[in-house]
Amino acid sequence: MHQPGRYRTPLLLVLTLLLVFTVLSLSLKSSPALRKVQGLVVSMTAPGLEGLEYVGRSAKQLWLGYFYLIGVRRQNAELQRQLEEYKQREVQFQEAEQALTRLETLLDLKRQVALPVIGARVIAYDPTLWSRAAIINQGKAQGVKEGLPVLAPQGIVGRIVGVYPEYSKVMLIVDRKSSADAMVQRTRIRGMLKGKGGNRCSLEFVPKSADVQVGDLVLASGLVGLYPKGLVFGKVTAANKKNPGVFQEIEVTPNVDLSTLEEVLVVKVATLAFPEP
Repeated sequence: MHQPGRYRTPLLLVLTLLLVFTVLSLSLKSSPALRKVQGLVVSMTAPGLEGLEYVGRSAKQLWLGYFYLIGVRRQNAELQRQLEEYKQREVQFQEAEQALTRLETLLDLKRQVALPVIGARVIAYDPTLWSRAAIINQGKAQGVKEGLPVLAPQGIVGRIVGVYPEYSKVMLIVDRKSSADAMVQRTRIRGMLKGKGGNRCSLEFVPKSADVQVGDLVLASGLVGLYPKGLVFGKVTAANKKNPGVFQEIEVTPNVDLSTLEEVLVVKVATLAFPEP
């Protein structure tokens, strides 16, 4: 519906401005009477003109403030992007630093064993629940063969059970099918180290009369030809002599954290002896 008063205020403002300009244009030729009229008109319209000037200044300031906020937001977005980029670079630097530390430790192990080895990287784990195995990125083309022991700086990882052109499968010592002749370093008591799944092994066929204590190191005995003598399997974490039967129940935790492997060494010779730790 049409509203008569909708355009009244703007129209009055325009008429007032026209009247002001008309009076001012006549001021050069005006008589004293016209000058009085001119003064009256100016005095009446001056507040409105001042209001218009204030509105204009406010609008200008508002517009400038808008552009200022836009600029600040853009600067904040750019600073946030740079901050995320620096954080990512810091993470990459830390990863490179840790990788360098691991490789230096592996190089120290290579010097210590003084045997021909093949450096490899763990690229996958066997996803099946009944197997504990890792996949490494070195295979037949690099000289890997079945039966070779696999080491980490902390001790024995397992042995090669499958070889392919460019990768190999490593059975970890905690796999239930894994077994190796072992001995307690302190007392030289021998037993059979068997995988129990998870992150555990057991040292079996050790008589109850044998001196085995929690904390004892368990090493490869060098017999059967699977692992060179002196390599570390792990530590005794439980020894029970109260169980039925003639043998102790001895639990061994691997010295190597088998769930976080990244780089390993494949030893090309499995029958030589290593210096004991």
